[in-house]
Amino acid sequence: MKHAKHFSATALACALVAGAPFLAEPAMAQRSSQVAPLRVTGFDVEQVDRLEPGAELNFTVWGTPGAVVLLQIDGSRRTVRLDETSAGRYQGSYIVGRSDRIGPDARVHANLRRDNRVTTALLSESLQAGWPVPGEAAVLPEIQAASVVRERGRAEALRYTVRGTPGGQASVLLQGSETRNIILEEVRPGEYAGTYVLPRGAWVDTERPLTAQLRLGDRTVRSSVPNAYAGLNIPVRRADAPCYDCATVQAVNAVQVDGDGRVLGTVAGGVLGAVVGSQFGKGDGRTAAGVAGAVGGALLGREIQKRHNERTQYEVVVRMNDGLQRTVVYADAPNFRVGDTVRVVGDTLALYRP
Repeated sequence: MKHAKHFSATALACALVAGAPFLAEPAMAQRSSQVAPLRVTGFDVEQVDRLEPGAELNFTVWGTPGAVVLLQIDGSRRTVRLDETSAGRYQGSYIVGRSDRIGPDARVHANLRRDNRVTTALLSESLQAGWPVPGEAAVLPEIQAASVVRERGRAEALRYTVRGTPGGQASVLLQGSETRNIILEEVRPGEYAGTYVLPRGAWVDTERPLTAQLRLGDRTVRSSVPNAYAGLNIPVRRADAPCYDCATVQAVNAVQVDGDGRVLGTVAGGVLGAVVGSQFGKGDGRTAAGVAGAVGGALLGREIQKRHNERTQYEVVVRMNDGLQRTVVYADAPNFRVGDTVRVVGDTLALYRP
């Protein structure tokens, strides 16, 4: 018996030194099975009216908590690190610099890293308001259906489903007390689904259509489903609830722009502007002919064409209830006055009627 005990202890020691698989592998397998996959469930940007030096891009990413999120913006000089402001919610901003070459349709990738694992998501909207997603004019993927249902037994859990072209990235736009894009997973070829649980006190604007988006490479298609929330019995805005997308009109400005949509100002140090003015004013054109050789006939011709296409556009400056200021541009004079309360609906405004 003594020899048997001695042999067992020796064998056990050798097994520990050698890292015997019958001892180590079950524990490792158990730990691995408990590791949850990394996920990015939402990715948004506050679109700017003009993407120019000094413009501030504010990003929000939702996903696995306790991670590190870095953004890579095409044309930017540095990466952007987002801070985890609450569990699973990461926020940060980027100020466009003069050396940046960020276009309105620049791609933005979010890398969510935790320990030695990483997952990546692509922003599914442009950085500048009113700018189409790249490739939208080409052959588009197809959305066949989009729907939302309540999960059984969970009044505040919404299950979104989009069916369409397989192999893409699908999302839906949730509008209400919080406006955000919800990224869906492709659960089977061509079927994208995801569940969103409304936080306590949150509500959904059921009067707005359900907007779905499907992106495949550089090509994107959108689809809207009216009355998608009808009969779901989900939390909606109460009559006395605050209007989160409301704003107050601060100013309505008429702005003169050229054929490229740029606000007119001094051109070529004031020389070319004076020449073009003589062409359309009392001058007889000889001054223009004299300067054309100096500044270039092609440049002068382009400038004259721009001035010929001059037009007036209207900029409505509003201040949101959260203090942020936005500018919405109209081609025709809008029916708003300073002091009006309006709602921001996409890229336009509507008078607010509580």
